[in-house]
Parts: sequence; structure tokens; C-alpha cells
Amino acid sequence: MALSRYNDGSQAAPRLRLQHSLWSLRSLPMNAPEWSLDEKFARVKAAGFEAVECWLTDEDEVMHREALDRHGLRLVLGHRPFSPDDCRKTVERAVRLNADFIFAQPADAYTSLDKVVEIVTEGRKMAADAGLPMFVEVHRNNFTETIPATLQLVDRLPDVRFTADLSHFVVVGEFYGWEDERAADRMMPILERTAHAHGRISNGEQVQVDVGDGSGATAQFFVNLWSIAMRHWRDGAGPGDVFPFASELGPPRYAITLPDGSEFSDRWEQSLVMKRLAEQAWNQSG
Repeated sequence: MALSRYNDGSQAAPRLRLQHSLWSLRSLPMNAPEWSLDEKFARVKAAGFEAVECWLTDEDEVMHREALDRHGLRLVLGHRPFSPDDCRKTVERAVRLNADFIFAQPADAYTSLDKVVEIVTEGRKMAADAGLPMFVEVHRNNFTETIPATLQLVDRLPDVRFTADLSHFVVVGEFYGWEDERAADRMMPILERTAHAHGRISNGEQVQVDVGDGSGATAQFFVNLWSIAMRHWRDGAGPGDVFPFASELGPPRYAITLPDGSEFSDRWEQSLVMKRLAEQAWNQSG
């Protein structure tokens, strides 16, 4: 039976866990010599994040595992499977590296529903057999890039659990956060099944925008969506259950740049804003 939540094995009350994307640490600090891997992980740890989400290869997995251990950080693995065998390889890597859970960006928009159902079903079973949850990420250029396609997957696999990167739905659907768009209603079957979230904010036209201190309407629209997902997750959550939330702000070309290619938004500072907004959403969800 597939696992619907990540559980840390403790008897602690259900909680929010803040983590950071390794990809989001690329090319930081902005417009300056890049931090080393140890500098990146030291800053992540000092900022209060507990884990790092990585996409790893046979060549770099040991280096990253050792660096995470040096800084007392947990590991989460992402991957993009086009077959059950792709899932098997990631499950094996997760076991080898003692990862907490796996998230998957399934195939692409041109892959049939039947094939995606096979990938997700087999992948979740293999992960569960290894004691790991596997969540399905909603993401552009995957089968789950639109709400209607993702709802087809829900119809076929009602017990599926998602990694909610809602910035993709918002930019694909050109949502502005207006009430009559009914964004939350349209996403509700996905929000009800969310077990992990990524912190990136779209304004309906760009997939990633600077939200300042996070108090504006664009950021608070996302806080509301995240809090709905967290509220549903908390229903039935038990001791040791953890809701992971990752700051995931991409480097260029995700990040908007000036004509010379330089960034003008401080991604590191914005990642800390995402962390604070996640904490706001968690408090609202209770």
C-alpha cells in the first residue's frame, strides 16, 4: 500500500518541515562568485531549513550525501520518470542514500494517461515496499502541467498524493487571484491530496516573481492555497507525520534577468520569504 505522508518515526505532533532545493542554490550569491557546496549547506542549516531536495546521479551522489551529513541536513530525492524502471533506479538510490522520501515529475504532456498511471502506480508501490512515500509533482512540461490533466490522474488514482508546485498551475491557467476565477475550487481535488509543497510564486504571467516581504496580494493568494492544502493534510495526520515545504526559486532562466543576463531579485532573500510564508500558511491552517 502506497504511503500518503512522510513520517519521521517520532511521536511528535504533526508538524511543518522547511527544506530547500539544491537547484535553487545554483549561481548564488547572485551576480558574484558562487558559494561552494559546503557554504550553501551551511547557510541553509543556519537559516533553519532541515533538509535539501536534490536530483542526483551516480557520479555526484556520494559528494552530496557526505556534505549533507557534515551539516546535519536530511535528503529528499526528486526525479522525472518515463518508465517504472526509472522509478526503480530512484528508489534504489533513495535507499542507498537514506533519503526521507521521493517526489516525481511524471513523463510529459504527450504521454498517455494509461502510461502515466502505470508509472505512478508502480513507482509508488516500489517506494512503499522500501518504506518510502513517493509524491507526484504538478509541474509544466509533465503530464501534470494543467489542472484538467491532473484531475484525470486523480480520477484513475484517487489515493495519489501530490507535491504541489502551484506556480505552474497559476501561470498555465493565467490566474490572477481574483475571486471569480475560482482557482482554489478548481484545484481542490489536488489540494486535498497534497503531501508536500514547493514555494515559488507566479503572478499569472511569469512563473517566478519577487514578492517583496510577502505581504502583497500575489503572495497572500498563494498563502491561502498552501493553507488549504495543509488544512486537508492535517485531517487524519498522526504522531510523527511531517508536511515538507521547500523554498524552490530557480536560477536563470526561471529568474527574471536584465538584458545583460544578471539577476535583479535576491533569490536567497526571497527563499527566506518563502519560508516565512510557509510558516504563515501553516499557522492559518491550524
